[in-house]
Amino acid sequence: MEFRIGDLVTRISYKHDVVFKIIGFEGNTVFLKGVDLRLIADCEIDDLVKAERGFDDDKEIIEANVRDIKIDRSQYFYLPGKILHIDADIYLSNKLVSSF
Repeated sequence: MEFRIGDLVTRISYKHDVVFKIIGFEGNTVFLKGVDLRLIADCEIDDLVKAERGFDDDKEIIEANVRDIKIDRSQYFYLPGKILHIDADIYLSNKLVSSF
């Protein structure tokens, strides 16, 4: 399969948990930027498949996967969340503003 910069992809080895945009290539390594998460990653080109669903569908899949994870809450303690930094990425900033 041929990939280009800007294509939306997921990683097979991580069970398609995050949708990424391809931002670069170096040999057989592909550099990725998270679409919904502030995350930069790299992987082998053979580990990628093109994302076939829209953003809303991907969000539902990720939320379903998170619900399936069994967490023993007694091993953790609760800290209320705080916003430390608003991302300078224009796409994520617009998505954040539009969600309110």
